[in-house]
Amino acid sequence: MKRSIFFSLLLFFYAPSLFTQNVDCNETILFLNQKESQIAHLILNDPDYIPLHYLIARDIMREFKQFRKEILSNYTECKTITFSELINKYDELNNRVHQKYDSLEWLNKNVYLIFYDKAVYEYQFKNEIDGAYFLDRSLQYNSIFPNAILLKLSKLLDENRFQECLSLLNTLYYETEMDVEQEKQAIKFTDKFYDKLYKTADSLLKEEHAAEALELFEVLEIFCQNLPTAYCNDDYYHGVLNSKTGIYDSYIAIANVAEKRGNQYVAASFYQYAQEYLDNTPHLKNYEPKLEKTAETTSQTFPVASTPQPEPIFTEAFREVELIKLEELEEQIAVEEVYEVVPELFLKELKEKYDSIVLQALALCIKEEFSASYSMFREARKLEDCNCFAADFRVDLMLRELSKLLD
Repeated sequence: MKRSIFFSLLLFFYAPSLFTQNVDCNETILFLNQKESQIAHLILNDPDYIPLHYLIARDIMREFKQFRKEILSNYTECKTITFSELINKYDELNNRVHQKYDSLEWLNKNVYLIFYDKAVYEYQFKNEIDGAYFLDRSLQYNSIFPNAILLKLSKLLDENRFQECLSLLNTLYYETEMDVEQEKQAIKFTDKFYDKLYKTADSLLKEEHAAEALELFEVLEIFCQNLPTAYCNDDYYHGVLNSKTGIYDSYIAIANVAEKRGNQYVAASFYQYAQEYLDNTPHLKNYEPKLEKTAETTSQTFPVASTPQPEPIFTEAFREVELIKLEELEEQIAVEEVYEVVPELFLKELKEKYDSIVLQALALCIKEEFSASYSMFREARKLEDCNCFAADFRVDLMLRELSKLLD
């Protein structure tokens, strides 16, 4: 079917011009045969083709109008076709294209409904990939169709894609016109969204994933400030505050461990990070730092590293100043020392990063991008040096094989 449509389109775009010069009978018949083929391949049941076929039908009608004016009015009898036969063929094709055009015109205006119905059908049978495709196509043709937005919101929430939900909720409430039933569904979803978002963020906070919790509480804060809901209270604000104090306390915890182990530069650097974070975070204006008193540190004035040193091992973490990327120090602090303080914060993210790099490296190898694949496997191998997770045997294997290949 699609091959036939393709060839009919070729005929349409490359048909000989009949209207800029005098034509003979054979060219006239060829033109009508070409139009007949195009009309026959105008389909009404595939929403992917409806917009294109609507335009093709409109152009065929325009050509027929010109054909009647410039050819039929000046037609001379031919041996191959009589004038009566020509008129009958023209009328038949003209009626057929008008009928299809009328249907395509309505379908083109409502193609988003067809895509939406197909999405609902696919989702009913658990065909998530096809359902997502048709749903996105529906929103592509009508980005403010409430039913499609509500269905998309439900799918996004199932995947914990809270930020995307928030953006789409704004569209739903401020750009669409909902009927009573749609408004009820919107209110129901809004409450469900708040409840799941808050519980997820609160759970992360209790598990000491302060950075991840903060991201979700800030989404919740925007939600409560901009969307109509009676569900919000001060909980989200306390969540933001507790997340930020959690980040701050993590700096202090790492600094304390470094200080106890005699790594004075690392300790001073993290005390400095803590002070800067405290100064730049309005929520923590009156927060009392949780310091452990030691022989070297007996006040809330944090020491500052005064001599030039390499960057601390953690240059990024916890959102504004993250603590994930490992770098060398002239004075090393053992990796396991930091893991004793906040193991879940680092091990999980480091392992996820490692696994992602390995998969990307394998994909590049399959594409025969061997040099890039080798570089990524080397990056994964460096992460294994922490000895803090089970290494993937494929890393060493692929490094050996790729090294032979590249040599």
